[in-house]
Amino acid sequence: MTGLERRVKGLDGLRALAVMLVFLSHKAHVEIIDAGKIGVWLFFLISGYLIIGELHRNRLRIEQHAARRDAVLYVFFVKRALRIFPVYYLLLIALTIAHAFFYQRDVELGLAWHFVFLSNFWIGIVHDGWPGTVSHFWSLAVEQQFYLIAPFALLFARASRHLGMCIGLIGAAALVHLGLYAGGAIEPLVYAFSPWNFALLALGGALAIGGERVQVTGRLPAALWCALALACLGVFAFARADCVSCEAMQRAVMPGLLDIGLALSLGAVFLWIVRRQDSALVAALELRPLAYLGTVSYGFYLFHNLVPSRLGEAPALYVRLHLPPFAQDLLPLVLQFALAVLLAHLSWQLLEKRVLEWKAPLTAAIRNRLPARTAAGQIQAGAE
Repeated sequence: MTGLERRVKGLDGLRALAVMLVFLSHKAHVEIIDAGKIGVWLFFLISGYLIIGELHRNRLRIEQHAARRDAVLYVFFVKRALRIFPVYYLLLIALTIAHAFFYQRDVELGLAWHFVFLSNFWIGIVHDGWPGTVSHFWSLAVEQQFYLIAPFALLFARASRHLGMCIGLIGAAALVHLGLYAGGAIEPLVYAFSPWNFALLALGGALAIGGERVQVTGRLPAALWCALALACLGVFAFARADCVSCEAMQRAVMPGLLDIGLALSLGAVFLWIVRRQDSALVAALELRPLAYLGTVSYGFYLFHNLVPSRLGEAPALYVRLHLPPFAQDLLPLVLQFALAVLLAHLSWQLLEKRVLEWKAPLTAAIRNRLPARTAAGQIQAGAE
C-alpha cells in the first residue's frame, strides 16, 4: 500500500473547518477575511488530492495490466454518483416543489441549471449574480464538471504525464484568472466561473502525485522558503511600481495575484498536514466532534444556506433576559448552526450512509464482470 492509498488523517477535520468558514461567510457575514472562498478552496484541494490521487493509482494499475480501463471508469462513476446524487437531487426536487408554491417565488433560483450541474455557468454568465439561498451550489457544479473530465484525461494518459498535466492546468488557469480581472469581469463570474477553481483541484492532485517527493520537516524546505520570498518580493515590487502605465494594471490584476498567492499558501499548509501525520495539528483535526462534522460536511454544505437567517432572532426576549449584545448576535448563529448540523446528521444517518453501503457490492460486481487481464491483477483487485 502506497502513501497515497493509506488513510490520511485530518482530512475530515479540514472538511469541518471548511464548512464552518462557509457558514461564517453566509450567516455571520465575516468580512475581515474571505472565509467563504477559503472554505470552498479547501474543499477543492481535498477533492483534487483524493480524486486525482485515486485516478493516478488506477492508471498505474492499468499500465501494469492489473486493471481494465473500462472497469475503472464504471467504478469511478458509480462511486461518485452514490456519493453526490441521492441527497442532492432529493433536495432539488423538494426545492422545486416549494418554489412553485411558496419558497422565494419572487427570486429566480435557476433550479434547472442546478439539476444539470451548470450552476457556475448560470451564475457567472447567464444570471450575472448570486441567486438567493441556492447560490452555494456553484461549487458542486465545479466538482461535478471536474468528475466528468478528470477520469478521461487521466486514465487515457500515461501516469508519468499526470503531474505535468496538473501543473500545466494550474499555469493556464492562472493566466486566464488574471485576464478576467484585467478585463474587468464581474465578481460572480470570477468567483464562480473562473478556471482557477479547477486549478485548485489540479493543485490538490499535484500534491497527491508529487507531494511524496517533498521532504516536509518542522520547517519548510529551503527551496520553498526561497520561492515564497521571491513571490512576495515580486508582488511587493509590482505594487510599489511608480509609473502611469502600471497603475491601471496594478488595480486590475492585484486581486488575481492575491488569489494565486492564497491558493498556493493553502496548498503549502495542506501538504504540511498530509505529510506530518504525527503533528499536534493533525491530532486536533482528528478530534471526534470535528471529524464527525467533516463526515457530514456534504449535507451541512447543502442545507446550511437554506436555514432561515432570522432563526433565533428575538430581540425583545433577549432584552427581558438581560443578555449582553454579543450574546444577542451569537445565539441566532448558534441555533442556525445547530439546525444545519442536525439536518446533515439526519441526512447522513438516514440516507447517505445507507446508499454508500451499495458501493462495495456494486464495485465488486463491476470488477467481476470486467476482470483484470492477469492473475496478479485479479488478486490485487480482490484484495481491495
